[in-house]
Amino acid sequence: MARVALDLLGGDGAPEVVADAAVTLLSEDVDIDLVLGGPPELAAELVTERGLDPVNVTVLPAFDVVPMHAHPLEALRQDVAREVPRISVMVAALAVSSGAVDAWVSVGHTGASVTAAVLACGKVPGMARPALAVVLPAIEGPVVLVDAGAFLDASPEILVSHAIAGWSYARTLGVEAPRVGLLNIGHEPGKGDDLRSLAFGELSTRLPALGIDFVGNIEGSDVADGLRAQVVVTDGFTGNVLLKGIEGTVAWAAQRIGGAYGDLGPARAVVREVATGDFAGGMLLGVNGVTVVGHGSGTAHEVRACVRLASRAADRGIIHATQNLFASLIADGRSPMTTGVSP
Repeated sequence: MARVALDLLGGDGAPEVVADAAVTLLSEDVDIDLVLGGPPELAAELVTERGLDPVNVTVLPAFDVVPMHAHPLEALRQDVAREVPRISVMVAALAVSSGAVDAWVSVGHTGASVTAAVLACGKVPGMARPALAVVLPAIEGPVVLVDAGAFLDASPEILVSHAIAGWSYARTLGVEAPRVGLLNIGHEPGKGDDLRSLAFGELSTRLPALGIDFVGNIEGSDVADGLRAQVVVTDGFTGNVLLKGIEGTVAWAAQRIGGAYGDLGPARAVVREVATGDFAGGMLLGVNGVTVVGHGSGTAHEVRACVRLASRAADRGIIHATQNLFASLIADGRSPMTTGVSP
């Protein structure tokens, strides 16, 4: 049974929405040992209001969050330097690092979650920067999108390391021979901005040398069918825009199709199924600990799905297997350079 810490203070609807998810998990998901990260008195009040005995709820004391306008690195460095950290994402990440829990989840400030994971758990050797990997549903099978918003900018070297990590992650998820594509505005070589042009050259050289099938540039429409590539690499800014565009398009299509058939129920059920599956959260690749980051506006059902994703990753050793596969590819020195990029 995986022990998962859930950040009670993160998200647009926190703490109430997170508490709704937590109570459902504590009541129904007997295969998950859930721990809440937040003020103990507030946690007790919230679970009591929802019909649970707080005596049966384990809480990691945490009292603060990183404000959306604040610089996460500065705030979290100050927090980790305290004798007892107070910021909820740092408390949860440190619990993973110490072995007190097996995984942690937050639907709060993405930058703060990523920074806390790096500071507390450390980066995987060979990864210049961590990346959020989201499993997207596609017609031909799941597609792993890397990066979905951990960092807004990137370099060709960073995209190479993300491609290797995404390929390794897809393998551990059961995709036997994942093909890697670079998200761009056209299939032809030479398309796109300077980053895409330079990254194309690096990926074309380095990935085949590691036995990874690089298919070249792919367009946004290729992501939805999953035919050309099962791993899609891009910078966090573009990846996050794509992800949210897909979410909006799916909701729009469900509304229109349901209206055309005079019954919104089936279409909405499909949207809920997608939203409460693995698509609900991003797995942070490149840190030494299972970290799942969800949508800040996520519902209680989506928060619950993030916890389930973290639990499965911990139970099945998915992150450990991804790291081992990544390490095996770079062991002979063929890895992209590990740069001095700060978290």
